[in-house]
Amino acid sequence: MFRKCLFSMAGFAAFWFLASWLAGCFLLPGMLLHGPLPARTAAQRQGLRAEYCPVGCIWTSTTLKGGEGVPLELWRLHRPVSKGVAVILHGFGDDAWGGVSRSQDLPEWDIAVFTFRGRDRHPEVPCTLGGWERRDVAVVVQHLETTGTPRSRILIVAASQGAGVALLALSDLEKTEGPLGGALLECPYRDLADAARNHVKGTLGAMAWLARPAEWIALRRAGTLAHFDPAEVSPEHASRGLRTPVALLTGDDDPITPLDGVRAIARHCPDLTIVPHAGHCEAGSRIPGGWRHWAETRMRMWGL
Repeated sequence: MFRKCLFSMAGFAAFWFLASWLAGCFLLPGMLLHGPLPARTAAQRQGLRAEYCPVGCIWTSTTLKGGEGVPLELWRLHRPVSKGVAVILHGFGDDAWGGVSRSQDLPEWDIAVFTFRGRDRHPEVPCTLGGWERRDVAVVVQHLETTGTPRSRILIVAASQGAGVALLALSDLEKTEGPLGGALLECPYRDLADAARNHVKGTLGAMAWLARPAEWIALRRAGTLAHFDPAEVSPEHASRGLRTPVALLTGDDDPITPLDGVRAIARHCPDLTIVPHAGHCEAGSRIPGGWRHWAETRMRMWGL
């Protein structure tokens, strides 16, 4: 009986390690690197630009080279009178136009949007959740500087993946130059390992612990395939010592970027607003007074 039980346990362990290796090498990396984007046609993109283009404003586009030289299509909404440029960064599985409605809450700012890694035009390019996207943001900020907008008049507005990438990019940018005007960030992820863990937990629930070896293998496999170091993708670490003023917003019922991870970032960026009962990316629509009031309060404090 004991021997039979021992063989059963050994068989289960062998199956578990084999399944973990297969999932880590072949299944999970693709879920990160090739997440689907909205299937928008050129006419739909044009329609969104028209919808969010008030009278007297115009959209212009510029092609830049982001991380690894991947082309980025940067779109900018020019207002007749502007305090500066708000760069809106989208979340995982979204594109430049997914968050452009936020421009209505920033009527005194030009708006700049782009899809990370140019994946709306080149979906074959892998997503790295910040590994290369941080360079995309830096390139856009540097372009805005060279075209006449000082860093003190550049604002970053972001949620989820975009919020985490914003912190990574700010850390990189501040190594060589001064801070930006500010960053308004909703539900950033703590680091890449935590993001993967929460994604798997949302799928497997209480059985998520079985996938831990697969997660470990998958992150390293993804880094090898997309030429980045997953250990370096840590918004929490990037938030340490930032001089750019940062305001954080999140809900206490968010399973994708849980509150404990946002609180870890808030140890270094202590302006944190928690909206009760709000899930992932819901805090902005549920905060008392509205997102615009929350943002304008911070911008006044920052002199913007």
